[in-house]
Amino acid sequence: MSLPNDKNGNMSFNSQLSAHLFSDLLDSIIVDVASECHRTARLGLDCNLEIEEEELRLSAEARARLSDPSNGGDVNGKYIVDIFGQTHPPVANDIFECMNCGQSIMAGRFAPHLEKCMGKRDSPLQL
Repeated sequence: MSLPNDKNGNMSFNSQLSAHLFSDLLDSIIVDVASECHRTARLGLDCNLEIEEEELRLSAEARARLSDPSNGGDVNGKYIVDIFGQTHPPVANDIFECMNCGQSIMAGRFAPHLEKCMGKRDSPLQL
């Protein structure tokens, strides 16, 4: 890029000012990009790209499994597969003890039991 010169071969004042302004703007942009790249690398944010790619791959696999009518979205007919490819039982099998009556209850039935046990469930009046 050549700048206009005057009769003596020197750059005019306006050309010098424009070149200086352009140089300052370019330096500012370069520093902004460099500092943002340094910040990203320093905080380890580049790893998120790999994680997002893995999540997209798992999501695509789960969608493919769900669209396949042969498996019905489950494994061995017993466990449900979530969007991340992990298997879970249809009802939670952990056992808890009721705080009110002391009875052992499976986690999947704990909330209904607690409602009944604490008397919160509407029940017909028995005469």
